[in-house]
Amino acid sequence: MTEIFAPYKWEALFARWPDILAAFGMTAAISALALVIALVLGFVFGVFAVSRFRILRALTRVYVETVQNIPLLLQVFVLYAVFPLLGLTIASFWIGVIAIGAYHGGYMSEVVRSGIGSVHRGQFEAAKSQGFSPVQTMTLIILPQAMRIILPPLAVQAANLVKNTSVLALIAGGELMYFANSFAGDTSYYGPAYVAAAVLYFAICFPLSRAAVYLERRMGTHRHVATGDATEELAADAVEVTPGTHDITGHAAAQAMAAGVTTMVEGTSTLVPPVADKGRYLTYAELYGIDAPAWPDRRTVAPRTPRNRRGLARVRGAMGRTGGRRRGKGRRGGRK
Repeated sequence: MTEIFAPYKWEALFARWPDILAAFGMTAAISALALVIALVLGFVFGVFAVSRFRILRALTRVYVETVQNIPLLLQVFVLYAVFPLLGLTIASFWIGVIAIGAYHGGYMSEVVRSGIGSVHRGQFEAAKSQGFSPVQTMTLIILPQAMRIILPPLAVQAANLVKNTSVLALIAGGELMYFANSFAGDTSYYGPAYVAAAVLYFAICFPLSRAAVYLERRMGTHRHVATGDATEELAADAVEVTPGTHDITGHAAAQAMAAGVTTMVEGTSTLVPPVADKGRYLTYAELYGIDAPAWPDRRTVAPRTPRNRRGLARVRGAMGRTGGRRRGKGRRGGRK
């Protein structure tokens, strides 16, 4: 075991530190350019996947299924060995950039498609009702909300992209794995060569993996609070993250409730008094002007003033109290 990692072997490896740095720089350059291509393809085909045009959706499926179901190594060999037969010769550096970028672009497009699908459909309808074009809707409204879902898995894909540059060693790509194989083959010092390559790959991928964990925690800080004191939770969530629901979230909502909420009760506008303990949700009794300390029940309700009768009617309507048998139903539940 000690012979594998003998000091003289490490000395021979470190003596070639310029080649190590060149291989590391080649890996970083291929990864950076491939990541740019993957992001562009991912967002373009991710948007195409939710398009209303069938031809764009079909084109997206062809691209995604092709790159996901053909091994990356085979795609690299097609560019390296088949294209020159057709009269198109590409350098190993650009083969790595194109092949790896296109390969991970398919996976990123699925991430983008899932992120867009997580946005409530009402956001699309609201944007359309306000006169936004499809492009404006996607760039100004949908994608900013979807980024909360998209960013963590994109960081994971970026780390996978860096690791997949190692397949270029088979076509003399000049990156870290190629240098490790060449050094080990020339000197038979396999231990130091592959340990050094592993450490350098780790130095690139570990920050990306931690970034994915951080983004997952950072983007998932929203909470749903139903009752009780919600000051801290509302202050931590600065934006509404539950579109299409009736949950009141965000620091702005807490301030609005503390200052008083304007409500409409059967065509009349009234201002509910400010809430004493800031951050607490208004009860329906407070919201609709019923002078009861909590939700009214069948036994205890506020005095039946005209205002309270209107509010109580709305509450009972929301509770689904019909007061009798459903109309149109017979004794066995069928229509008469």
